[in-house]
Amino acid sequence: MDRLSELRNFFRQDPENLPLAIDLVDALLSAGEVAEADALIASWPSAWLTRPECQFRVGRCAIARADYAAAVPPLRSMVDGGVDEPAVHHDLAYALLGLGDVDGAERVLAPLVPQSIVIPSIGLLHARVLHYRRRYDDAALILEAIVSERPDDAQAWGVLAMIEMDREDADAAGFAAGRALSLSPNQPDALATLGTLSLARFDSEGSYASFSRLLESQPHNGRALAGAGEALLLRGDSQGARPLLEKASHAMPGHLGTWHALAWSALLEGDVTAARASFDAALAADRNFGESHGGVALVHALRGEFDDARQGVRVALRLDPAGRNARYAQSLIWRAEGREREATAMVDGILAEVGIDAAGRPADFFARLQARITGTGEH
Repeated sequence: MDRLSELRNFFRQDPENLPLAIDLVDALLSAGEVAEADALIASWPSAWLTRPECQFRVGRCAIARADYAAAVPPLRSMVDGGVDEPAVHHDLAYALLGLGDVDGAERVLAPLVPQSIVIPSIGLLHARVLHYRRRYDDAALILEAIVSERPDDAQAWGVLAMIEMDREDADAAGFAAGRALSLSPNQPDALATLGTLSLARFDSEGSYASFSRLLESQPHNGRALAGAGEALLLRGDSQGARPLLEKASHAMPGHLGTWHALAWSALLEGDVTAARASFDAALAADRNFGESHGGVALVHALRGEFDDARQGVRVALRLDPAGRNARYAQSLIWRAEGREREATAMVDGILAEVGIDAAGRPADFFARLQARITGTGEH
């Protein structure tokens, strides 16, 4: 009988033993049994939940399911109450980073950075912060040192996979992700990496498989929600994609690509008003991103508001001459002006960029797409 099974049996026989309950939660989290750990904590007496060692496990369970908003309060209360354990500071910094509060994570982590050599988890989290700061080479150096000393560290391999992907080395990213998953079959960073790499190859099935596997253990993971939604969009399932992308946009309100994907899922469902709201949300996050202006221009063009569409296209292309939304809006303007050949060439180029063979499209592809976008009316 393995240790986890023994702990389960012992706890069934002695359910009022707090140290045993804590050992069982820790073992469950180590085994990836997050739902069972959550259920166990939910059954604890309220008197237990006020104790620091229990609050720590509440926070750690929330982190394990990527519910960072739920993780911060118990961990913050421990730090504010004077608990000075490195593990508590580490987990609070990790949760803040998960919420996108990079500055807050750095402040909590800063006193611990000198211990990176003796506490690998601190070095690993420091690498994550550097990753958020886009200091990819510095982050990779830390992780390469960790995996050199600890080649069985699945988490380090997983984070290294993410960084190699952002360094645009797909082969190195795939190798690191493979190493991580060989050590821990559900390692979240490795699954996210493989899902993203599959999206880049227009492999909707492979991408959805990786992201949905990640969502089984982390249903609140914004990156996984967005990736799964984008995979379904690539597959042509806008109806299935939309609720995933709505959840992702709430989890990552500053992530522009998710707002754009949500906007397109709405467009393909005929909901032009919701699409405009998503593009507006992206603009609220960053007014200098050309694709967001292009999306608004596209909505104007779909509504037949061509003067506003032309103005939006000019702004969008000045910010990003390659912006797809603006170019698609331009194609609709040209079609309205009778410039069918230019419109067709423009959209063929866009289709090629996203992995669709324009030569294989129906002759009335553009009319069909526009009819699909606008045909069901606004909601």
